[in-house]
Amino acid sequence: MPHQIPNPTDYEIDPERGFLLGHPPLKRLPAEFERWERVAAQVPVLLMTGRLRSTLEHLPLPDLNRLETIDHWRRAMLLLSVFGNSYVWGENPPATVIPRSIAVPWWQVAEKLGRPPIAAHASLGLYNWQLIDKDRPFDLDNVDTLQPLLGGLDERWFYVTTAAIEARGGLAVAAVVEAQIAVDSGQADMLGQSLEKLKTALGRMHAVLQRIPEKCSPYIFFHRIRPFIAGWDEAGVIYEGVSQTPQHFVGGSAAQSSLLPAIDAGLGIEHPSPHSGPFMQEMRRYMPPSHRNFVQAVENGPSVRQFVQDQALTYPALAELYNHCLAGVDQFRKKHLEIAVRYIMNEAPDDERAAYGTGGSSFVPFLSTTRQETKDRKIDRH
Repeated sequence: MPHQIPNPTDYEIDPERGFLLGHPPLKRLPAEFERWERVAAQVPVLLMTGRLRSTLEHLPLPDLNRLETIDHWRRAMLLLSVFGNSYVWGENPPATVIPRSIAVPWWQVAEKLGRPPIAAHASLGLYNWQLIDKDRPFDLDNVDTLQPLLGGLDERWFYVTTAAIEARGGLAVAAVVEAQIAVDSGQADMLGQSLEKLKTALGRMHAVLQRIPEKCSPYIFFHRIRPFIAGWDEAGVIYEGVSQTPQHFVGGSAAQSSLLPAIDAGLGIEHPSPHSGPFMQEMRRYMPPSHRNFVQAVENGPSVRQFVQDQALTYPALAELYNHCLAGVDQFRKKHLEIAVRYIMNEAPDDERAAYGTGGSSFVPFLSTTRQETKDRKIDRH
């Protein structure tokens, strides 16, 4: 019986840029939100002068019904995430209560979008970029951050390289779907072409990942950028006007991207270890619902790995291509681990060497385990 193959456009996925928007994110909310926009433009200065909290506490509560499009809601979520995380982490000691002026609209916008009210990958990575020249394509020499927290070259470069990896992964998302279509219809040649595309896309993603150190210093990332995208301490934070019960959410993390989970799903890479699987499932809460549903749909689709394994003797080139794709995923994860060690573990004080990632995971066991689980899916052609 034929499987239901997901159509990416049904899941808010762009044919070229994948999980990244096919059009630049909205730069400005309607006039009723002008006060938000003015404060957002001043966040770095307000942090520097110690006036951020007092300014945010006096923000008016606009009518959210004035947010008429999905782009409005995404922009609102970005601004409120910057406000909320900056409010908690912008002064010492960290705040344990987010004022009603931010907490109430943040909670409502987050509910509308189906994501937790915290600065996460979706807001900071997927919906936080702009083209410098709108007539030129998306590329690292033509893209900037829309809304920084602290401002500065290092922070902007960190966000735009994140977005660029997503853009380069658009070909991978398309290839995964094409591969499942090929398997469902038994077309080995088409599957080979799809795996070639996936291999190319993984190489392009890796090339961008390698460029992070060009303009983002490990010291500045660890001591200035990372604290602001962290999640709440275990004790949680109270969202005033929403609930008196402290809420706990994790910070922005690459594990909240749908890109690698979609590739894993397409290649049949499983994560059964307690060091990987539960955390990766938890991170799906932070993805846009349409994207997490797409990953689930790919997981429920026809098995590329099983088809390649069954045809390994008849089509040995398919098994070789499949293993090349696995190697590409492993190469990407290896580089990610190297960057995490350099940017977090090596920068942490001696008494905090078992440093945690911004998503709350102990990243060395997590990333090492995901690498091993990737290698374990290699198909033996003999």
